[in-house]
Amino acid sequence: MRPIKTVRGENIYNESIRWVRIEDIPAFPVDSFEELQAAISDKKYLLGVDSLAAARWIEQFGSGSRKLSIKVLSVLLILVAASSLITALWTRDYWLFGALPIMAAVFYFSDPASRIAKWVTIGGAVSVVVFFNLLLNGLVEASTLVAYAGLTFAAVRAAAFINNSAFRKALISDEALFLAAYQNGACSLRKGKSGMVYAHGVTVKE
Repeated sequence: MRPIKTVRGENIYNESIRWVRIEDIPAFPVDSFEELQAAISDKKYLLGVDSLAAARWIEQFGSGSRKLSIKVLSVLLILVAASSLITALWTRDYWLFGALPIMAAVFYFSDPASRIAKWVTIGGAVSVVVFFNLLLNGLVEASTLVAYAGLTFAAVRAAAFINNSAFRKALISDEALFLAAYQNGACSLRKGKSGMVYAHGVTVKE
């Protein structure tokens, strides 16, 4: 029996998977894995992935370069947070202590899977304009806090892009992995035009 890499970080066997082939999935919009690959390639369907599952998969099965990129982004955020504390204490500009809760909030809501991801994306783009506006008007502390928020947003989205794109590529190249992920709710399929979303146990039209 061939072990299969799962999204939960465990090895499971073919017998423990509910479906052996794509066509075994009830009410699924395509009849074979090859058809699924073609549909995604032609952008008839979009493959959505769970960010947390993608991060876990990358941690165990991702390439060294991707893991290094994620670690660099993580260390960068830690250094930025530490610098805000050091700068606040050194300059006695205690407004900079606000950087920590701001970074924490932005970190939490910047997940692409968040319900307000669209608005956070808009906020991230607007933060660049706000930063320069505040800076040019002499509001250095406020512009610095906005910069901390913008940097956190960029780092989180960059990490999510690396994780999600790699996980998505792995899913579409391995039918067994796709079946395991779909069964565990780690991925979904969305029909581009109608907005019909297919997930394990749920079919939703948005």
